[in-house]
Amino acid sequence: AELATPYLDGALPLTTRLAAWCHLRLCEACRNYLDQVRRTIRLLGSGPPPPPPENESEIMALLAAAQRDR
Repeated sequence: AELATPYLDGALPLTTRLAAWCHLRLCEACRNYLDQVRRTIRLLGSGPPPPPPENESEIMALLAAAQRDR
């Protein structure tokens, strides 16, 4: 699990990447986990852009007010 993101980013050393690749061929649970990470990355990447920094204090105030109203 801890190697999922570096594996997807291509940031692992070659020997570790090959070991992970071999493991993924044998382990369905890890393949499913890696697929979940891929889908999460795609989902987060397809959302709206973050608000501009100048609106941060206004957004934080709205969030605080919403939490108080709970």
